[in-house]
Amino acid sequence: MFDDVPFLSRIIDLGYTMLLVILISAIIGLILAFPVQWLWNFTFGEIYSINVWQAWALNVLSGILLGKGGTTKK
Repeated sequence: MFDDVPFLSRIIDLGYTMLLVILISAIIGLILAFPVQWLWNFTFGEIYSINVWQAWALNVLSGILLGKGGTTKK
């Protein structure tokens, strides 16, 4: 249907690619959230324990706060 219009076909392909990248990033982020949850619950489990979604959010927040900034000129 959209093969006749190359511009729309290209936009749809780009949308599928972006969706795939977002989905793979979310899956990898959830996989990496398990060690964070285990470490947090091992360290602070008696005071406050977290679940996987909270560990994932902690990963996202720490990535924003402590992640690499932009480029720096030397």
